[in-house]
Formats: sequence, C-alpha cells, structure tokens
Amino acid sequence: MTGTPRRASARRRTAFVGLCAAMLATTALVGPGGGASAESPPSAAAHGSHAARTVDVMTRNLYLGADLTPILVALGGTDPTAVVRAATATWAAVQATEPEERMAAIADEIVAADPEVVGLQEVTTWTTYDYRTGTPTDPVVAYDFLDLLLEALAERGAAYAEVEGATADNFESPPIPILVGGAPTAAVSLADRDVIIARDDVEVSNARNGTFENIIEFPFGQAVLPVARGWGSVDVQSRRAELRFVNSHLEAFGIPGLDAEQLRVLQVGELLEAQEVLAAELGELPMVYVGDYNSRAPDAPAYTALLAGVGGDAWTRNHPKDAGETCCFDPTLRDPDNPLTTRIDLVLHSTDVKAPRARVVGDEVEDRTDSGLWPSDHAGVVARLVVRAGS
Repeated sequence: MTGTPRRASARRRTAFVGLCAAMLATTALVGPGGGASAESPPSAAAHGSHAARTVDVMTRNLYLGADLTPILVALGGTDPTAVVRAATATWAAVQATEPEERMAAIADEIVAADPEVVGLQEVTTWTTYDYRTGTPTDPVVAYDFLDLLLEALAERGAAYAEVEGATADNFESPPIPILVGGAPTAAVSLADRDVIIARDDVEVSNARNGTFENIIEFPFGQAVLPVARGWGSVDVQSRRAELRFVNSHLEAFGIPGLDAEQLRVLQVGELLEAQEVLAAELGELPMVYVGDYNSRAPDAPAYTALLAGVGGDAWTRNHPKDAGETCCFDPTLRDPDNPLTTRIDLVLHSTDVKAPRARVVGDEVEDRTDSGLWPSDHAGVVARLVVRAGS
C-alpha cells in the first residue's frame, strides 16, 4: 500500500455496493460467493509460567466453510440460473461443515496454547434473507464466526476480545438467491474479514488496518467484482515484552492475465511499505507478521520477498528439516487422515526477535470434531517469541 496507513477503502466498498446493487436490479443475481480497546489497556491477569520477555502468538485461518470456485466460475458465465445453483450448493456446504462445532474445536486449540495474541483469517459472517418477493429482506445472521469463537472461549474460561481498529474488512457479497424447495425463495451473503484477538491481560495500542490497492477483480458480464484484501496491526505489551503484531491474508485466486503469485508479490510490497510508514509515525518496535500468505514456503516469490523484508521465520528456526505443512484439507473437511502438502500459514519476525519454539496445531486426527470434521481447511501455527524488554 502506498501513502499513509488507512482504514478499508470506503471508495472501493461504495463502488462495489453500487455495482452489485445495479446487478441485483437487472439480474437478481450478484456477488461472489465491545472488544479489546486499542486506546486503553485491559485489566491484568496471571497466565502461564513462561519468562517475562516472551510472548506466545498464533495464526489461525477459520475457513469460510465452502469452496467458492463453483460460484466464481458461474459468475463468469452467461447463465443466471447457474449462479443460483452454485450459490445453493455453496450454502449447503457451509452448513455441512458445521461452523459452530468447528469454532469450538479452534477454541480448544487456543485454550491449550494460551497465546497472548492471535491473528485470525477468513473470519466470516453468513447472513440469510427472505427472497420470496424477488428482493432480499429480513436479514438474519446465520453464522458469525467471531462471535462463535469468542463465546466458545468464554465458555472455557478464556477471556479474549477483538482488538478494535485492527480488523481488515475484506470482500463482502450482496445477497445471492438460493433454491429452497426448488424455488429461489431465500438468499445468502457472506462477509470476510481478518481479525486480531488479544487475551484480557495484554495491553494493546495503536491499532491500524489497511486495504491493498493491488487486488483481484473477477469478471461478471460487462462488469467486475473486486475482492478486497488487507491487513491489521497493533502494538502489544505483555509483561515486559513489547512488539508490533501484523495480521494479513494474501490473495488465493488468480484470473487469466493475472497470476495469483505475482499479485501476492505486489501485496507483500504494499504490506511492508505500510509497516514502514507506521514505524515512521509511531516509532520502531520488534515486528511479528502472522497470517495465511498463500505463498509456498520456502521458495515461492511472495514468501521470499516477505521473509527478506521481515527477517526470520519461526518455523524454519525450530524445524529446519521439517516442511511444517499447513494446507490444505478437502473443502468438506472429512479427510480420513492428514493430507497437508504446503506451508503457507506463517509466523515471521524481525531480527531482534528470537523464536525458541514453534508448532503446528489442528493437524492431528485427534484434533477433529466429534462428527469427524477437521477444524479448518488449514492447520494453525503457534510460536513462542522472545523480544527485548519494553521501556
């Protein structure tokens, strides 16, 4: 991103909503398919027994619940009924992957790891609508992944909250009609965001977020549907350790004429530039970058560019001969065993941060839910970091 850090682009989001509203009017088929305050510190509480200058961090992709490829393909076609069929199948897949059950399993992972701060990706809200009149009305939130996760954590006695101001609001679809009993009498929409949550004894400040200028735009007839991506960051102080924590999710898809990895390289450049601007504004701190970067370690171009700009990789520091795969399970989440083949979920850190410990979570058969689902289509990563004492 160029220029100063900013919140998600209101201009782009307004243009997107306007575009989709026009499509809805003409085709009725559109779109792809009180937190922790960063201004005042929360109350302190005793957690763990590790050294005073260490911070445990985690990255976790929550998985939106379905493969969006079929609906994206349908949107690029000329058959409106294909979009309805694809949206119907997508919504059925989301329900079949049991978001509430999966968020409970991820809450178990977080409780076991007890990290001070967690970067979450694909934090999805699915909303349903009445569409019997041909216009979406009466919205009902069917699944809010963040609410489900925080509620599950609270039920387990773990107090975490969203860091206000550090959430990246990514893409959002308008309501898309789906079939109910053979007729398009309902509609569904999704909103995707990346969220940082912090434990109740962690002091957070200087929360920021931004949206990348380089994004993908899917063709839809004579129009395009932009898919926003971005980042969030916050300064974290726990005991005597202080660092700047950055969470991001780089683009997963490519389109003809725009290779996904080339796009991710551009997004990495924006991400690093944005943090340089923040360092000039707020002062330099030890840096930690977490997220689903969709770029294969150890040698994909976006990964190598990010590593060169940040400094170190917590995984390779601890496991130089272990690939540490984190992606991906089948979209149905019902693989009988671990099929992971690539490492794209990362904890990176500046050279003034040490990483004495890192491990993958959510990749063992016993991590599956009672109904046999993997918690996400990704595994997560937990790392223990040692940083310099705060002033």
